[in-house]
Amino acid sequence: MRVAGILTSIALLVSACADPLAGVPRISDVDLADTDPAASAIATDSEVAREGFFGSEAATGAQDPAVAAPTAAPTRRGGVLDLFRYRANTPASGGADDPLSQDAFAAAKAAENNAAAAPTERAAPASEAAPAPARKAGFFGRLTARPSAEEKPRSGIDAMEVSFGEVLPYGLIARSCGAKGKSMGRKVENASASGFELYDSNPSATGARTFYITGFKDGCPRQLTAAQVLLGAPSLYEQLHYGPGGEFLPVGATDSAYEKVKGQVCGVRKGKPCGSKMRRLERSTFFVNAYASPTANNSWSELLIHEGVVVASSIKKSS
Repeated sequence: MRVAGILTSIALLVSACADPLAGVPRISDVDLADTDPAASAIATDSEVAREGFFGSEAATGAQDPAVAAPTAAPTRRGGVLDLFRYRANTPASGGADDPLSQDAFAAAKAAENNAAAAPTERAAPASEAAPAPARKAGFFGRLTARPSAEEKPRSGIDAMEVSFGEVLPYGLIARSCGAKGKSMGRKVENASASGFELYDSNPSATGARTFYITGFKDGCPRQLTAAQVLLGAPSLYEQLHYGPGGEFLPVGATDSAYEKVKGQVCGVRKGKPCGSKMRRLERSTFFVNAYASPTANNSWSELLIHEGVVVASSIKKSS
């Protein structure tokens, strides 16, 4: 009896380790109709052969609305190299990795560079071409591009510029910036206007030579050629022109200009003396009388300077 009990226990233990589903029918042993739902869920041999099971709709569950749609593949951007990028980032149909080799990547890069360098089929017309950008000068270029005060075009009777030592024809006046800081001879007279002085380049000479006038706002002396130069104050001018015999004196552009200046400063009519404001007028205005010869006093060149500007010039002759 004891031996029989042991054998029975061993038989039960062996049966417990056996396949628990041994008695359940297998699906491969069951004949299914083509319209059976279970049959349509299984990929056919032709589908597996064509796409692989994991690439079929049965594997992705695309036909089942309850199953989430797979993640969209990266969007292609165009270009040969982007085509290979698209393939490298898109899972293969069988679900396995499909990376590019180094040779394939190099070939794709070269193909894309060649495609970018190739000319287009239709070139843009000349009218459509974008204009070249304007060239901009740097900081120092902008500074040098701006003309200085001396480089700006000048106008007026003394607009001409001459080099230091250059001799002008008689009757002309010019600016001589090169004379600044150089010896202009000897100062021979002060003008009635404040700060203006007359220099004789060769006081011992009797013939024509260069005379310099200083005191202008730009710091450049003015020069003229004469044998003798006298500076005249407005008060002396009025004594000669408004006194007895003044109607017989020659009249020129300087006389008309003086009447205008006198009217602005003194507030008097033409032909009338300046009056009480003469001192004010003389601080800003004076005449320059230049003679070609020390003995030819019947002809002279006359200039009128007001507030540092040569406002008029004329050649006068007495009868």
